[in-house]
Amino acid sequence: MSIRFSAALLALAGMFLISHAVLADDRAPKVDTTKPTAVVYPASAQRAGEEGTVILKVHVVESGNPVQVSMAKSSGFVDLDNAAIETVMNWHYVPAIRGGAIADDWALVQVVYKLPEGAQQAPAK
Repeated sequence: MSIRFSAALLALAGMFLISHAVLADDRAPKVDTTKPTAVVYPASAQRAGEEGTVILKVHVVESGNPVQVSMAKSSGFVDLDNAAIETVMNWHYVPAIRGGAIADDWALVQVVYKLPEGAQQAPAK
């Protein structure tokens, strides 16, 4: 293998590694767990024995603030779904990174509602 070919091959490999490193730094926005905010769980939903998981898409801007939310998966209970929306809109987020820069993007967020241990669950309808 010639020295010229080897140098070109090394340069190409270096460019691949650098571009791969930049892409590896890309990340979606996520909930900032250093600034916890309680999950809103309506007392009426707890009394009714409502449990479930809500999955929401949250548009997070560069400041880490949520500006828009849409339902990806309902819990099956309107009051839990609305409480989950209220909850995620009060959270703070770590913004997305794209190409090494902070960017607006959508986060997929799951809010789980589970009755406290020992709580009575309402009979199924």
